[in-house]
Amino acid sequence: MDIWASVGLCGAALLAFANGANDISKSLATLVASGEPDCKKAVVLTSLAVAAGAIMASAWAVKMTLLFTKGMLMPQAQIHQLFAMAVLAGAIGWVLLATRLGLPVSTTHAIVGSAILTAVYAFGFSSVFWAGVTKKVLLPLLLSPVLAFGLAYAVFRGLFWLCRQKYCLNCHWAHWMSAMSSGFARGLNDTPKIAALGLAFYFLADPNVQVAPRWFFVVLAVANALGGIVMGLRVTETLAHKVTRMDHLEGFAANLATAALTIGTAVHGFPVSTTYVSSSAIMGMGLQKGARAVNWKVAGEILAAWVVTLPAAGILSTAAYWALKRIF
Repeated sequence: MDIWASVGLCGAALLAFANGANDISKSLATLVASGEPDCKKAVVLTSLAVAAGAIMASAWAVKMTLLFTKGMLMPQAQIHQLFAMAVLAGAIGWVLLATRLGLPVSTTHAIVGSAILTAVYAFGFSSVFWAGVTKKVLLPLLLSPVLAFGLAYAVFRGLFWLCRQKYCLNCHWAHWMSAMSSGFARGLNDTPKIAALGLAFYFLADPNVQVAPRWFFVVLAVANALGGIVMGLRVTETLAHKVTRMDHLEGFAANLATAALTIGTAVHGFPVSTTYVSSSAIMGMGLQKGARAVNWKVAGEILAAWVVTLPAAGILSTAAYWALKRIF
């Protein structure tokens, strides 16, 4: 294996680990918030579901991988290994820092911010395919929280009506299954973006390589699951206990909306942030009980973290590129 390909594999695996550490909370939060005591079991099962989604991404989310390898920059941008390494460094640094602080942030946003700002610095403003980025990346990222909010509310009202009509299902069991489906959706949605950064090294080393190797997704799946198991509870505490309280029916509705929206967009190649989608669905469950049911201070901190992610990851990535150019 080429030395740069090895660097790409290690960097992508580290980003997958960071992604698992920060994003596992989006699937666990509803279980913990509804009083589920067995957190360790939830972490392990959800991490396995994420790994399954990550592996399936190699077949189901090919469009997403292509978007993040070739769809954001113009052909004249001469991508090289130092650029790919800097983008990885920016995304990894920001996601790990946010996880350490207990803030749920978007790995998707971190990757986009790192790639775009570093491309502008390295190759110029015209090197970014702005029309494609706006339509295929930024627009889905902005619309998905609104859709998640509305979909979670609609799902909850439908389930609540069924329960009132005596068609009750086992909400505890269904809630657990929805948490697994949310984890699967997250693996399916996030892994292609991470894989794209690592695969850039392969494509640069051998231009004839056009297809992502399946084993690469398996490595990322394992790294993602390990990140969730090792560090996943820190951010879970923020989403589970500091935003709003919920019962099993509300948690089931939030997870179901998250899974449906995330899987649908991932298969069709539209990148959404599982952080945005899940957090919006959780806030929707709080708001359906009234504005006072949501801790707006914490919600504001989460929103601020979302806004800061794009420039923060981009600044870290650009600084890494500046340093790497001088070292090599």
